Amino acid sequence: MYEVVGWAISGIDDARPRHLLGIGDVDDLIRGVELGIDTFDCAMPTRLGRHGVALVPEPEARWRADLTAARWRESRDPIMDGCPCPACAGGHSRGYLRYLLKNRELTAVRLLTLHNLAFIARLMADLRDAIAAGTFGARAAALRGGAAPGAVEHAV
Repeated sequence: MYEVVGWAISGIDDARPRHLLGIGDVDDLIRGVELGIDTFDCAMPTRLGRHGVALVPEPEARWRADLTAARWRESRDPIMDGCPCPACAGGHSRGYLRYLLKNRELTAVRLLTLHNLAFIARLMADLRDAIAAGTFGARAAALRGGAAPGAVEHAV
């Protein structure tokens, strides 16, 4: 996919914004920014939330935690420490969200969707800040290593 995106943007004037549709995986967003994409549009964060999946800073797990899995039944941990979304800041544990999901309570999918959108918004803000500070390469590497969006100070 990255090769095709590279071909597609090679003939576009650098002064014009580059928009990529249908790309929403965290690794693909980071790589897309590396390739010069300015904006993205994808239903992935909301679709994952509707299916009980939360975005988390775990690249080895494809940045995802499936809260419908039995392993979360007794968890008292938030989806992500320090996350300001209504699910995490509201004190809803992974175990409670799993309970809501298993009982088909729509509050769970709403909270997961809000969490996922907040995660992506922080990710993109981090990438923008790193570009402005001239530290994009280091920030992208830190994110790929599992750093949470907003959790690593940018080196100047």
